[in-house]
Amino acid sequence: MADAAEQFRRARIVRAVVANVGFAVVVAILAVGMVLVGLEYWRRGLYVFGFGTGLAAALRAVLPEHRQGLLRVRSRWFDVSVLALAAVAILAVAYGISSLGTK
Repeated sequence: MADAAEQFRRARIVRAVVANVGFAVVVAILAVGMVLVGLEYWRRGLYVFGFGTGLAAALRAVLPEHRQGLLRVRSRWFDVSVLALAAVAILAVAYGISSLGTK
């Protein structure tokens, strides 16, 4: 009986990890973007951050419900819309930043 409980616990952990892989990838990309911004590579960091936000929108749009994990906050259309608009806005700001004096 204890063996079955242990297998059930492991299966729950594996399901939780698999469900949040997309979220972990997005967070890693956003962290890289923030590090670049912190190192004063403003444009590059914002491009990476915008790409990560766009990836979050794409993953939220295409992944099935049981694989979305922490990317799932509200309804699908709302999450995708807000993330896509944020990605476009971030990329527009990155494009608009003057390259003079920046790395």
